This record gives sequence, C-alpha cells and structure tokens, in this order.
Amino acid sequence: MNTDLLQSAGASAADLLQAQAGGALELHYQPLLDGRSGEIVAVEALLRWRHPVHGLLAGADFLPPPESGGLPAEVGCWVVDAACRQLRAWLDRGLRCPAVAVNVSAAQFSAPDFVASVGRALAASSLPPGSLELEFAESLLDGDMADTVRVLEQLRGLGVRLAIDDFGRACTGLSRLRDCPVDVVKLDRALVREITADTGRASIARALIGMAHNLKLAVSAEGVETAAELAALQENRCDRIQGYHFSQVIPAEAMENLLADRAAMPPMPAGQPPRERTILLVDDEENILAALRRLLRRDGYRILTAGGGQAGLQLLAENTVDVIVSDQRMPNMTGVEFLRQVKALYPETVRLVLSGYTELQSITDAINEGAIYKFLTKPWEDDLLRANIEEAFRYKELADENRRLSAELQVANLHLARANEQLLETLAEKDRRIERDETSLDVAQELLQCIPFPIVGFDAGATVVFANVEAERMFGDGGSLLGVPLDDRLAPPLRELLDGADGAAIDWNGGGGCWRALHRRLGHGGHEAGRLLLLLLLPAGGA
Repeated sequence: MNTDLLQSAGASAADLLQAQAGGALELHYQPLLDGRSGEIVAVEALLRWRHPVHGLLAGADFLPPPESGGLPAEVGCWVVDAACRQLRAWLDRGLRCPAVAVNVSAAQFSAPDFVASVGRALAASSLPPGSLELEFAESLLDGDMADTVRVLEQLRGLGVRLAIDDFGRACTGLSRLRDCPVDVVKLDRALVREITADTGRASIARALIGMAHNLKLAVSAEGVETAAELAALQENRCDRIQGYHFSQVIPAEAMENLLADRAAMPPMPAGQPPRERTILLVDDEENILAALRRLLRRDGYRILTAGGGQAGLQLLAENTVDVIVSDQRMPNMTGVEFLRQVKALYPETVRLVLSGYTELQSITDAINEGAIYKFLTKPWEDDLLRANIEEAFRYKELADENRRLSAELQVANLHLARANEQLLETLAEKDRRIERDETSLDVAQELLQCIPFPIVGFDAGATVVFANVEAERMFGDGGSLLGVPLDDRLAPPLRELLDGADGAAIDWNGGGGCWRALHRRLGHGGHEAGRLLLLLLLPAGGA
C-alpha cells in the first residue's frame, strides 16, 4: 500500500477494520466558533490513521471515496462512540464544550442499526440533548427523501443535532432542504475560499446564507483561513466559523488544553467600524443618473450607479449596499422585477422605486410583498427626495442595530442555556449521588438487622437512632427504642462505656447472658456524629 494509492482510491473496508481493531485509528479535533462572540460552540471529530509505514494520515489520505459509500459503517459507529466518550470525559473534567460534531458516511447512514448505534453511544456517555451533531453529505438529499426524513426524524428524537456538510458543492438539495429536518448547513470550503476573490461565487455564498436563514437554519463555514474570509462571513451573518485561521486539527490532549485556555486561540475581531453609507442608483437614462449623483453627493453617500437590473445585481455581488433607488421602466428587466430579485438575495437592503410611470398594480403588489420600501415619482422635488433617502438610511441603520442587539441577545441566551445545562447536570448528579447513598443506607440497615447480636446507634445528643431486632429484644422493654434517650434503657456499666474512649470494651452480665460490649464513636474530621454500641455473646464461663 502506498500513499498515491491511498489518496486515489482510499483504503479498503478490511484495511480500516483491521486498523481499528489494532488501535491505529484515533480522533483529532477542530473547534467551531460562534461567528459573533468567538465562543467555542462545538468541536468536530476528525478521523486519523497512525499508519505503521506512512505515519499519521489525515482522512483525505485514506478514506474511501463517497461513491463507494465512504467510511465503513462499523468504523463510523466506533467514531461516534469514541467522540461521545471523549466529550463526556471533557465535561467530567469541568471543561465547557457544548457539543461534538461527527461526519457520517453514506454506508453508515444506510446501515440497518445506525440509529440504534447512535442511541447506544449517547446512553453510554450520558450526554445532555444537543451535545452530538451528525454531519451528512449534501448528496443525502438526492436519495429517497421518505427514508431519509424518517431516519433523520429518529435521530432528532434522540436529541441529536443534524447538519448538511459541504453545502453548495452541487446545489442539488436546495429544493428539498426545507422538507428535511436539519439544524445546520455547512458551506463548502470552495465557496469560503472564493467569497472574497470571485464575485460570482461570492454572490452564491451570500445567497445560500440568506436562504438558509430564511429557512431558520444556522450556517457554518469550514476552511476559513484568512482575516478577509472571516470578515466577509461575519458581514453576511454566518453563524459558525471553523478553520486554520483559528486552529489546526489537533489531538484530544491539545484540544483539552485549548478548551481550558481559550486565550490560546486568536481572538474574534471586534465589531467592524461603521461602514460608509452606500446607495445604488439604477436607471437606463444616463442623464437621470448624473442628476441624482449631483443631488446626493452633498449628503456624503458612497454612490454606485448601474444602467439596468443585471448591472445592478453585479454591483450588489461586489459591494455591500444599504439603499437602492431604481427606475421602473427599463429594458430587459423592470424595476419591480429587479427589486424582487434583490429582496431574495439581499433582504436587508432598503429598496425604493423612482419613476414617472405609476403602473399602479405591479408596484402595489411589490410594496405589499415587501420588495419595495417606498415609491417616489419623477420629476422629483430635490429636498423631498433627499429627505426620503435619508429616512431610508435611518430605517436601514435602525434595522441593523436591531439585528445586532438580537445577535447579542442570542449569544446571551446561549450562555444562559449552557449555564442552565451545567446546573441541571450538577443537580442531576447530586440526585444520583443521593439516590446511591440512600440505597447504600438501606442495604446497610438491612444487613445490620440480620446480624444475630444487639447493635444500637445513638446521635450526638445520646438519643437512639438505630436498633436492630436483637437490640429491640434486649432493651426494648416491649416498645421501640427509636427516639429513646440513652439513659432510659441502658444499665449503668453500658452508659459509662459510651462516655469513655473510642474503641473501649467491657464484659457485662445481663440480658440473659455474658456479653462483650464494644463502643465506637461515629464521625470524621474531629466532628462526632454519634456513637455505636455492639454486644457480642461470650461463651459460658467468660472470654
């Protein structure tokens, strides 16, 4: 076996099963960060093979290709179980790691016992709901949707979060995504790389983020390597960030150190400085555009102009725009048609129509569906037009501020939810400990009842708190000993014994025989919790 063969065809299922059985497979991890706060919201578990010849191999060097089913189901099951056990170990050490994400292959997803194996892994590690996130390839949406949705719903029932990995690579799943019970889409790393370099690809990434948000899905970006990529993703409200810009893929021990010392990772940049107010003017008449530029230049706006809808869309892909003013009657694409597309791709822009033709019905429909913020007429009155555009910018800035506050509230709620989860886990552990202690106490009391010689327990106030059957028979005098003061039932020699040193013993004749009486003080750390009296029957004639 050589690395060229590994990289071109992947290792065989038998090779991987043998590597797993021999302990050669291990998990490394990479953090996923909140796109606003920079907090670690999950870690992704990534398979590595410590090969005896080639050394440590990344998944791309040996994983079977997706068309062959990818990772064998048995190995995939081991990965899920190992990732859950690792997260449980981190939580038990007091580290804050909300979730672990694991890739699932097609072979693993189609295995008959897939859902049951995930359930077993969760039960064995006692993870709280939402702690495991399973990632599936976008090609999953190309199969039988009824079976796919059924399996995903079963996983959802186990408390598992679901993500579509490498989203946007094929774009075949957009029409099916809204019917699929998933929580997260992960942008394909090719889109992330090109979000700042190629305007066409950048517009695709922005559109995908907007569509996912409209479907109430979180968006995660992997493969983020530069500050420019991070800034572009933050500007488009990408929810989670992952990549070498923050951390390499690292072993579990290094990941543990990173979780313990968040400062070891580069900080998330602070909020971007205020952007220059940007307006896009779209009109097929150059003289109109020139007049608008002259009028609005005094207000300090950054002004972009386009001679039609297609040119306007191109400028929007290359620039962040706040307000759009478009003519209605233009060749190839009317202003309403243009602004409808803008609403779908860039819903946070404020869109106005400036036209000398009313075309009341189409414009009214566009206003009612939210594609147009306001309709303005030509010819315009300068001060009134400037006032309307200033109002549109204030409306946009107020909406931006509301979104910012909403994002901060979401982060605060996330932190509160994590604190609540930790509190509930702590309370549950205390309840489990109390239950174990109560069970142990019940067993101990049952054992003491079976011992064939008298045993009496007293609290620190010298009141009887325990007496077994033999003690009740000897000292009970026809009634229960519980709650009776020590002096009321014991003979003077026994009372003196209990006032003496711990471990003291005397021989006592009474109760129908000769007894060896033993005294033990109960408690620890210098705090006395009570005393214990034990009587052992001596053979005839004494010890």
